[in-house]
Amino acid sequence: MPFALPSESSLLDSRWLRAGVAFIWLATGLAVLHPHYRAEGVKYLQPLGMPDWVMVAACIGEVLLGLRVLLGRAATWLVLVQVAAIVAFTVILGVTHTELLWDPFGVLGKNLPLLAMLGTIWLLEREGWSPRAWWLLRCGMVLIWFTDGLFPCVVFQARELREIVGPFVPFGDVGLLLRIVGVAQMLSAVAALVLRGRMLFALFVSYAVGLVVIIVLVTRYDALLWFHPFGPLTKNVSILVGTLVVLRRCREMT
Repeated sequence: MPFALPSESSLLDSRWLRAGVAFIWLATGLAVLHPHYRAEGVKYLQPLGMPDWVMVAACIGEVLLGLRVLLGRAATWLVLVQVAAIVAFTVILGVTHTELLWDPFGVLGKNLPLLAMLGTIWLLEREGWSPRAWWLLRCGMVLIWFTDGLFPCVVFQARELREIVGPFVPFGDVGLLLRIVGVAQMLSAVAALVLRGRMLFALFVSYAVGLVVIIVLVTRYDALLWFHPFGPLTKNVSILVGTLVVLRRCREMT
């Protein structure tokens, strides 16, 4: 059965998702102007035997890519270039710096929602909100809550998370609280794949609010993370955009 042509609504959602993805490329590309970005970049480039100019060249490429994503439609080659870059980046860092796989700020884990956003953009501009487009974005936006709950909160409980949450927990065990929060995140991610209608809408509202709270708390903890090459905070902005698109779609479906 052929898919329907994309509607104006689905094309609008595609533009929002493209803006969210473009934000990552533009923000991380322009952040090279900040000395903290360059210092962190050199720290990861040197073990790979790469000269410093590679970082600058890559950032120029990211800015150009971000502008193309923002201003043009999702050509197949453009989506594949982005997917290849994200996958290569994730694999290389996952092998050379394994600890980043369970980083408390999800520097690699947040690449999964970005891949889902790219796939959804491609589908929206060709077949509109087909079932697979809806499920791809929905799964992508909830997956990060499962992985962030499992790894930094439960399995590899991070010192940084203890330091962020600690001031708000004057009594009791901060570690236990983080484990409870982590389990709750994982259960909510599973629920997001089952719930429908207003319950699903309410859950994604909590995700959007949670992302804003995380951005505020992590910025308060270390504002320089906005200028980190791996985008631990800038990726949250893109995921927030994707979450808001899911919310808009939920509202249209109820």
